[in-house]
Amino acid sequence: MSEIKAIIVDDEQHCIDALQTMLLKKCPGVEVIGAAKGVKEAKELVDELHPDLVFLDVEMPHQNGFELLKLYDKVSFNVIFTTAYEQYALKAIKFNALDYLLKPFSVKELQDALEKCRENMQNRHKEGVVSPMDVFLQNMKTLQQTHKKIALPTINGLVFMPVQNIVRCESTGNYTRIFFTDKKNLMVSRPLKEFEELLTEVDFFRVHNSHLINLQQMQSYIQGEGGFALMSDGTQVEVSRRRKADFLKKAMQF
Repeated sequence: MSEIKAIIVDDEQHCIDALQTMLLKKCPGVEVIGAAKGVKEAKELVDELHPDLVFLDVEMPHQNGFELLKLYDKVSFNVIFTTAYEQYALKAIKFNALDYLLKPFSVKELQDALEKCRENMQNRHKEGVVSPMDVFLQNMKTLQQTHKKIALPTINGLVFMPVQNIVRCESTGNYTRIFFTDKKNLMVSRPLKEFEELLTEVDFFRVHNSHLINLQQMQSYIQGEGGFALMSDGTQVEVSRRRKADFLKKAMQF
């Protein structure tokens, strides 16, 4: 087993010390070659030491962990995010199947994340393999833009799709079928709940247990007990009675 050279980036020294101790005692094959408490220092360390892996704290004063990644056009190292906060950025990390540790984390969680890291390192150089990190960086850089793309995981890999091209999402058990403006659709191996968590930030609304719609693609609302949303692709999507009030309140903003 080749040794992983790692850098820890965290603004709290006790977190650096605790992680370093766990790695030393419980995770053979990992060498901590440096630590930093901020983005500027971390950038200098990464450029100088060329680590295989960076443990990156999400929440830090002045600049958060994502600011470090935005400094690179191409991230050549693996990343395991560490955070104490369940925020939207964490949902994006989970959606793109990236590794993260929610503080406080156990030895087992750390070992599992490292195992995934080793797998990623093996796959990184395979031809045709799309890096979820590259997609995540693109999403983060364009988070506030209308033409943001998300990565849709399928059995054949990842499909990149602009958010505004999604008309609606329909639940099919643990999978979700995505319907697009060009009348095509795609089955994705993620439950609807994960799409709801990710896309409500960009004007999507779950109108029914089985349906999440893009409010930008809604043409009209048809009155009824719950009613129906008429979408740009010609479909009528049922609005549940219990979600009707919140839906109409949100829809009135458009």
